[in-house]
Amino acid sequence: MKKNILLFIVIACMSCLAVNAQIVVKGTVIDANNGPLIGVNIMEKGTTNGVISDMDGHYVITVKNADAQLVFTYISYKTRTEKVGARKEINVTLQEDTETLDEVVVVGYGVQKKSDLTSSISSVKGKDVRSMNVSNATESLQGKVAGITVVGAGGPGAQPKVLIRGFSTINLTTDPLYVVDGVPMGGGINFLNPNEIESIEVLKDASASAIYGSRASNGVIMVTTRKGKEGKPTFYIDMHYGVQEMKNPYDMADAVEYAEILNTAALNAGYPKEFDDPSVYAGKTTNWWGAGIREYTPQMNASIGVQGGTDKNKYAVSLNYYQQDSFYEKGGYKRFTARLTNDYKFNRFVSAGFALNPRYESWGNPSNWADFDRIDPITPIFKPEEELTGEENEYSIYARSPSYVWNPVATVARWKQSNYSYALSSSAYLEIKPLKDLIFRSQFSLELDSRISNSFSPDFVIDPAHEFQTNNKISRSTSLYRNWSLQNTLTYLKTVADKHNMSFMVGNTLEEWNTTTLWGSYEKLPNNSDNLQELDAGTLNPQTGGNSSTTSILSYFGRVNYNYANKYYLTATYRLDGSSKFMSKNKWASFPSASLAWRVSGEPFMESISTVLNDLKLRAGWGRVGNQNLPSGVYMSQLGQSYYAFGDNVVNTTYPSLVKNEDVKWETVEDYNFGIDYGFFNNKLTGSLEYYVKNTRDMLFQKAYPSYSGFPGDAKIWTNVGSMRTKGFEMSVAYNDQFGDFTLGATFNLTTFDVKMTELTGDKDPLYGNGEKTKTVEGDEPGYFYGYVADGLFQNKTELNSHTNNEGQFLQPYAKEGDIRFKDINGDGVLNADDRTKIGSPWADVTMGLNLNLGYKNFDLVANFYASVGNDLVNQNISELYNAGGGNKVNKVSGLMDMAWHGEGTSNSIPRLSSVDNNENFTKFSSLYIEDGSFLRLKNLQLGYTFNKIPYLSKLRVYLAAQNLFTITGYDGIF
Repeated sequence: MKKNILLFIVIACMSCLAVNAQIVVKGTVIDANNGPLIGVNIMEKGTTNGVISDMDGHYVITVKNADAQLVFTYISYKTRTEKVGARKEINVTLQEDTETLDEVVVVGYGVQKKSDLTSSISSVKGKDVRSMNVSNATESLQGKVAGITVVGAGGPGAQPKVLIRGFSTINLTTDPLYVVDGVPMGGGINFLNPNEIESIEVLKDASASAIYGSRASNGVIMVTTRKGKEGKPTFYIDMHYGVQEMKNPYDMADAVEYAEILNTAALNAGYPKEFDDPSVYAGKTTNWWGAGIREYTPQMNASIGVQGGTDKNKYAVSLNYYQQDSFYEKGGYKRFTARLTNDYKFNRFVSAGFALNPRYESWGNPSNWADFDRIDPITPIFKPEEELTGEENEYSIYARSPSYVWNPVATVARWKQSNYSYALSSSAYLEIKPLKDLIFRSQFSLELDSRISNSFSPDFVIDPAHEFQTNNKISRSTSLYRNWSLQNTLTYLKTVADKHNMSFMVGNTLEEWNTTTLWGSYEKLPNNSDNLQELDAGTLNPQTGGNSSTTSILSYFGRVNYNYANKYYLTATYRLDGSSKFMSKNKWASFPSASLAWRVSGEPFMESISTVLNDLKLRAGWGRVGNQNLPSGVYMSQLGQSYYAFGDNVVNTTYPSLVKNEDVKWETVEDYNFGIDYGFFNNKLTGSLEYYVKNTRDMLFQKAYPSYSGFPGDAKIWTNVGSMRTKGFEMSVAYNDQFGDFTLGATFNLTTFDVKMTELTGDKDPLYGNGEKTKTVEGDEPGYFYGYVADGLFQNKTELNSHTNNEGQFLQPYAKEGDIRFKDINGDGVLNADDRTKIGSPWADVTMGLNLNLGYKNFDLVANFYASVGNDLVNQNISELYNAGGGNKVNKVSGLMDMAWHGEGTSNSIPRLSSVDNNENFTKFSSLYIEDGSFLRLKNLQLGYTFNKIPYLSKLRVYLAAQNLFTITGYDGIF
């Protein structure tokens, strides 16, 4: 009995000691930006004891004793282990695992590990896209991805121009193919809220993009949007509000200086002064820019969304409103979008999902901003009271300028245009896994877009001889776009003996685009009242029109991926496209590709330096992609519509506008790419170096039909015109590290670009553009600037008299001191159009981007720079703002009297002021207009602070940002 009692006491004491040995540990888990991480697994090492962090990143766990170790794991973050010891509170900051984050990227019709890529694909995370307040996500890509150039379209909400590795065609359409969640979107992604983007992949070489065949010659941009996530509902709100600034790019002459400039120009031409006493205009300068252009306008972007779900059902819902006001009193851009996605897993064999994206857009903007600088500063905005009769309508009370420029304030007042779009993008998929390694996926998408455009031009009389419109006019057009696609793929994944990793994919797509348009116009409405601005109110000259078109593509494709031991990689694709845009003999085209990679760092001989050089991979790829960007039915002749006035009657007419070409065929781009990927110091320093060559054959181009054919002079024909080669280097390097509470991220990319027309087919005649200001010939870059060489100014009589041919005849008989000396390029002793030559290149030699991300505790700083070097630009404003000849009475830049030649040695670039330009200083297109367009721009600067401990909020970040903060350039035109 005593022994039993003693045993019980010993056991009880040991139990008490065991209980006392247990330790309760609590803490918070955050990320590098001090934001709480939700759902982090915290496990006691070697046991099944574990908890997860809550909405605020907090956790509480009981461990055995002080020797216990806590293991913190979270998807896309590096695992961290902490020994408990004597601590009762353990706060942990988890670092993003770059390798894990980049582990999977989106490729055509699937996903792939980034480490397994054999092609040139660049990836941008959604947070980097959202760092800029833009209407279109592609605007945020410039400077972040090597090889991509983004040119803003200018107006609010306008679709920017995107070039991937320069351009591969002289076709007017050089836009890449956009693919959103697997659905090709031919019209761009202006409809998509940038806040909804999870990632963007840019497929730059043909070995990556050939899977999209005939639509991939200009590259592919793949967008993945936010989807539902397993867990409790997570709400997010994102709001941007800011102002845009637009300053007058020129310092314009005031009224006194303007009068003095015209007087000087008249005297230099041998005419009397135009203004007896310019000083009488002191204090009477009309500030046209201030009257019509707003220096600051608001821009707003607001989003709200929720994500959540279970292991079977995941959902995401969001709403977005974006508004960008015009710099005029009228116009602007508004967009309201909603997005709903749902993914449901019925069982381990079958899953399905859908996405709906309804949206509304409105846009419109006057486009006469240049007139606010061009109009003279003496003319008042409104007519003087004594000139008004009281019978004028509200649009006829404005003053008329002596120049040919119409009153810009009046033009904006008359501007009445509206454009609306009601659209729905939708897609649904079904995925079946009948076998462990076999996946069948079918996806159907449908896009509907109904657009309405209205325009009204009121009648007015500002000057009965120059600035008037006798009849008011109303016009309306409606367009309905209906596009659908069906994609089916079958994918088989297999690993054999843990070393042979294979995937096989086959599929087909059917895509169809339908367009229906209808328009009408009427003149002479009873008055300009808003209530009467309908077609039914018109009484004169009815005009109607409309058409419909349908195009389609049927495609079959396949892809094979193989790697051995994650060291040797092979990818091969094949696509066969058939397009309704071509006749039967050219309807089908094939687009193959192949690429190889060798992970050198995986070889045994690299183990000795593996702590320094973590990753080294060599890549090589080849492929063909196509271009079918031309209208439907070019193999048929078409009639255009016009009208002709017979007295007081207007008669509708038709004429041959398009000549058929039954032999037109696909444009094809053959691409070679060689690359090196590397990672140093535990992948803190990563980067790549690539060399690419693109050969384009059978380029599609719309040429004027020969005049001797008998067709009208404006008749066009689509044809294949020749071949072109583009080549260059790309380099990108990134460094990411953390030093205590300080984080550093920096990326730099550089791209070189060289393009040459290698062949012009047929008659090999040069291709001209923009009124023969650009020229394309064999052996040189396409579209170079073409004109006369301005070889300085004649400084004295001696220089004038020496500018002769071998027979002593003056090359420029009407030239005077201060006029431009044009070069006799061909040396034939005559200065004429044959002396035009290459005077500049619009293509940059090098583009660069630098992106900095700095963080200290709760503060973060983002800076994005972009630079372009070696390209020329045309400063067309020189022809007016620096020119006083030919009756040109538009305003001039301030200081022109000193800038222009006014005596020997005063200038060697800006010609003398003269109201008569007999030497054609400004009418000849010459190197006078060509300026270096190189620039460095700070595209985005953002300073933010994150609050972590706010009731009901897991994280709140506030920030200040500025876009296009400054630009350093020698170009003097509008930038």
